Amino acid sequence: MKQLRIFSLISCFFMVLCFLIFSFSYVSGAEETPEAREARIKNCISCCTNKQLVCLNLNPDRRLCAAENQNCVATCNSEGVSPSAWSDCWSQSDK
Repeated sequence: MKQLRIFSLISCFFMVLCFLIFSFSYVSGAEETPEAREARIKNCISCCTNKQLVCLNLNPDRRLCAAENQNCVATCNSEGVSPSAWSDCWSQSDK
């Protein structure tokens, strides 16, 4: 009798846990709206522009800063898929 009680308690706990996991799985996987995606890309490109200005102040080679800016903008347009030294702009753009 005691084993049946323990088994039913564990089964109940497992079922509640599964219910909670499956009922909230759609919340975490929510996609951005197109407007939010465009705003995030604009924020990212703005961050790239700011980093280019800092680069120009620190580095006399304008071509290097322009190349890094192009890579950063490409990262923004690909939504973080392409690599860039300034890829932190994409991760900060959702704030």
